Amino acid sequence: MTTISAPPRDRILQGILLMCLAVACFSSLNGAAKFLSGEFPIGQIVWARYLGSLAIMIILFFPRHRWRLFRPKHVGIQVLRGFLLFTSSALYFAGISFLALSTAATISMTAPLLITALSVPFLGEAVGLRRWIAVLIGFIGALIVIRPGMGDTSVYILFVVGSTLSSTFYQLITRRYSGEENAEVSATIATLVGSVAAAGWAFWDFAIPANTLDIGLFSIIGVFAGVGHYLLTLAYQKGPAAVIAPFSYTHLIGATIFGYILFDDFPDRWTWIGAAIIMGSGLYIAHRERLSSRRKLSQ
Repeated sequence: MTTISAPPRDRILQGILLMCLAVACFSSLNGAAKFLSGEFPIGQIVWARYLGSLAIMIILFFPRHRWRLFRPKHVGIQVLRGFLLFTSSALYFAGISFLALSTAATISMTAPLLITALSVPFLGEAVGLRRWIAVLIGFIGALIVIRPGMGDTSVYILFVVGSTLSSTFYQLITRRYSGEENAEVSATIATLVGSVAAAGWAFWDFAIPANTLDIGLFSIIGVFAGVGHYLLTLAYQKGPAAVIAPFSYTHLIGATIFGYILFDDFPDRWTWIGAAIIMGSGLYIAHRERLSSRRKLSQ
């Protein structure tokens, strides 16, 4: 029997801090995107997000990889990943232009539940009964937030649901090929695909920013995206995903703060109840995955 020592506690704390900083970047990105969506086309905002992010990744990764940065081992798979990520971003930005940031953030928190459920047919992973029950309870929490059939339910919630599904398949494919591709190459190719896909959409309907604030926001949303994804990558290098990932739920805090300060939106009680159920389910699944990983490492 072999044992593998766990990462030092200080490295895990660094990973948690990096995850929280990444989430802060994503919350800032979404707040800026929603603000811009009041005057500018969604395609233009999505393109700015990808173009700026691509620039950040080239600055960070090109000196280390040179032209290998643009030569992935599985070109077709990487293009598919990039298109799924682009679809997720486009649908999410379209959704938050009409929805409260906190509502969209809560729905997006169901992604870990979907990944757990779909990892069985797509990755062949085993999911125990307790995790299946947690997934089911989490989806009940999502239904409380969405409230299908209720009069105050916005049809634009479907954009965020579609975004979450696209993000889920993106992450499943990423997990499937993570051992065969360099993470920095994969991230850069996905961003390059998104930049190309968004370019035509942006120039089909383009509005020139007229003031310093708008120019600044367009300039910085890509930085938020690029730096956020880079910090996310670093976070998962510091400790087990089952320990680090639950701190992504702090995204709801950031979304609530930005939504209240910028747009005077505050979650109603049903959104808080649904969010608590989703987070509780996600944390339980992370706990079970952590226990499962420990058993595998001790064998």
